[in-house]
Amino acid sequence: MMNRNRIGLLALALTLGAAPVAAQMGAAAKSLQQYQIDDLKELKDQFVSLANVFPQDKWDWRPMEVAQGLTPVRSPREVLILIVTEGNSFPVQWGAPAAAGVDPDRAKEAARLQAMSKAELSAAAGKAFDNIIAVVQGMDEAARAKEVRFFGQPARTEIAIQMALSDMHEHMGQFIAYARTNKTIPPWSK
Repeated sequence: MMNRNRIGLLALALTLGAAPVAAQMGAAAKSLQQYQIDDLKELKDQFVSLANVFPQDKWDWRPMEVAQGLTPVRSPREVLILIVTEGNSFPVQWGAPAAAGVDPDRAKEAARLQAMSKAELSAAAGKAFDNIIAVVQGMDEAARAKEVRFFGQPARTEIAIQMALSDMHEHMGQFIAYARTNKTIPPWSK
């Protein structure tokens, strides 16, 4: 996983670099907030569509076994569970209320998600993205500028959102690699 400090620095550079570019482009330029919303919508479409075509018999496949004591390698199901968890928990770290139906106990929430069928988990991913998209859309400048702790470090909320996007893109890459290894073509690349 990418070093969290590097993610934060990248997010900061992207955020600071967006203002001068937007000023040069005039009023027609998208705001950083709109870029983040659009990115989240695209991630939603990609995760849900890829989950829907991923072979059921490969849902618990792992690219390798890991020696005892090391972090296990996630299965496709576990990647999607992680994305659902992030879509529901990241906004809480930014001051938003918990999404309806999500168990605040992490172990119970993980068990709830693990028990879902592929179709149910894919739908839960769509709902989790709807949650995070709504939170980001609803933020005013004061909420975006608020200092929070994210991935263990202090950051303005708008930077934390960018860090979340970087993390989610990392997992999208993982999900694509798993699909292609199992001879599944992402629907958007056909």
